[in-house]
Parts: sequence; structure tokens; C-alpha cells
Amino acid sequence: LDGTAGLTALTLASDFDRTPMKSVMPANCRSYAVALAAAWFALASPGASAQDAPAAESKPSGATLSIATWGGAYGQSQEIAYFQPFTQKTGVKIKTETYDGTLAAIKDKIGASSSPFDIVDLSRGALDALCRDGLLEQIDSSALTSGPGGQSVSDDFLSGGITSCGIASVAWSTAIAFDRQAFTKAQPSKIADLLDIQRFPGKRALPNGPRYTLELALLADGVDPADIYTQLGTPEGVDRAFKALDKIKAQILWWDKAEDAISMLMQRKASMAAGYSGRIFRAAIGARQRIDVMWDGQVYDLDLWAIPKAATNKDEAKRFIAFATEPAQMAAQAALIAYGPMRKSAIALVGKHPSLDIDMKGYLPTSAIADLRIGP
Repeated sequence: LDGTAGLTALTLASDFDRTPMKSVMPANCRSYAVALAAAWFALASPGASAQDAPAAESKPSGATLSIATWGGAYGQSQEIAYFQPFTQKTGVKIKTETYDGTLAAIKDKIGASSSPFDIVDLSRGALDALCRDGLLEQIDSSALTSGPGGQSVSDDFLSGGITSCGIASVAWSTAIAFDRQAFTKAQPSKIADLLDIQRFPGKRALPNGPRYTLELALLADGVDPADIYTQLGTPEGVDRAFKALDKIKAQILWWDKAEDAISMLMQRKASMAAGYSGRIFRAAIGARQRIDVMWDGQVYDLDLWAIPKAATNKDEAKRFIAFATEPAQMAAQAALIAYGPMRKSAIALVGKHPSLDIDMKGYLPTSAIADLRIGP
């Protein structure tokens, strides 16, 4: 389910007079898999690059691109897969600044007559808002590289990957993680299993709010993904979502912090948990005999490259986006972190994590989307 389509409907849904969801999770959760951290952040080392950077095409230009992006392991994966190879190939230096990803934070920066950033890494909601306000440059997708088999760009990108103001790099999702050891007869495989307490007993850890929770409830209740946000835009649809949740209300643990969802699984307080795909990956590789993920019914969102209208180095920015959206570069990032590339040809190129020796394809949200042949 493309979660980028539902922000308006969910705003309406959250306004309905319903009893507020209340978290019953303790404020502090113990940490787990400490040893995993060393392997996880090993991707920051130069030797972790998924491919060698090509030789420079020309003499260093002396130009510097300023890019606003996220930090942590995500930013480190960008450094290895995009920033370092681009500099080695073109001579263009890259300076990054980390921001919190919110619309307000980036709009304050790029809304003036000049922008401190040449490129911004945006969520789909922020990109749409900034594009409507005329603060982003239009991007011509014809300048992007075709797929390795000659596929056109429009055929190769997954749905929502190409917009007038931005080009998607990765997708992340909210999906259902589950504890294999909690189920002795069968393992959950369909989103409807979320509501099936008889076959799949145990607590369900769900977000303490309408976003994702109501989508998952309707999907589990049998609503077609194409109709989810139409239904959530009506009182009847919202009521159906809450009635679906009522079927398992005695088994729900509400979480407020993203880390709590996985903690509830690890501590055996829940047998299923709606969590973010990156966190599910970290839990799954730290407890491979226990934690698995059910991609059916996932709600995905996108990160996209965009160029502020007031950027100084627009030509080099467009050159970088063309480079960063090449299938090989997108696959290089996906080999380092469990966010799915938004090109089908890139998914096919993803191999093992260089330091964890794990085949990354099974942990990428877009692998399941590509298998379902959802395209532009």
C-alpha cells in the first residue's frame, strides 16, 4: 500500500470523535543485541563499499554541492554509495548537513531568495508541499539513466518514484514483524492474520495513533489497497477500521516510540508488531531464529532527491541526481541498509551486506512490491 497517498484522508480520520488510543507500554525498554551495533555501523568504513568507484571522468571541477539529508546509518550509507563515488567520478565535492526531516525545518532554510542547499532529501509529504509552494526546481526524468536491460526510466521506477519536483531513492515501510517461536502450528503470512487471534494468538503491538494503524486495520479486514484512503476519508470507513480493531482490542499493546514495537517482540510481550522496516531488519539479523517479517499489507513511504528553486549549483545538482539514481548506485546503498531502491533493475542487483554476509533482498520493502509487479 502506497502510504504517500493517504495523508489527507488520515488527517480527516484523526478528527473523528473516538476514544484516544492509550499506551500501556512501560516508558523504558531494555536494549537488545548490543553486539549487532558494531556490525551495523561497520558500513561507515571505507572497505564496506558495495562497489569500487569509477575513475574520474574529468579534472576536478572545484565545485561543491551542499546536500541536506538524514544522519545515522542512513547518512553513512549515502556517503558510501553516492557521495564518495560521485566525488571520485566528477571531482565535485559534497558537503552534507543533517536535519530532522520535517517540512518546517527545511522550508525555513530554502524559502528565502537563496538556498544554503543545492539538494535536499525529502519525504514524499514534504516534497509535495514544497512543490505546491513553488520552492522546488522541476526535474526532467529524461536525463536519468535507462535500466541495464534497456528499460525506459518510467518502466523501471516503481509507482510514485518519479515526480515533477523529485526523484525517489528509497522506500521504507511499516510492516508486521512477528515472533516465529510464538506460533507452533503455522506462521502468519497474510495481513488478515493480524486479526486472527484463534490461529495466531498473542498480543499485537500497534502505533498509538491513526497513521498506519487504521490502514493496517482496513487491510486486515479485507479492504482492497486501492480503496483504503477513499474509505478513510469517510466516517463509515473510519468506523470500519475501529470495528476491526475492536476484534482484537484485548490483545493490543499501543506503542508511542518506534523502538518500543520491536522491544515488545524481543521481550515476548507481543507475538506481532507493526514496525518500521529498518528496525525490523536490525531485530531480524540479531535474532534470526525468532524474528521474521510479513510484507503483505505493508504501508510504504518514500525519500526523494529534490533541488531547491533558489539553489546555487543546479546543473551539478541535476548531474548528481542522475548519478545517484543509476541502478548500480541504488543497489550499492541497499546492500548497506534495509531501505528498498525504487528501481526494479536496482533491486535485481542488490547482493549481500558487505560486513554482515546477509542477502539483503529479503529485507527490502520494494522487493515485495516488485514481485507484485506494481509499476508506474
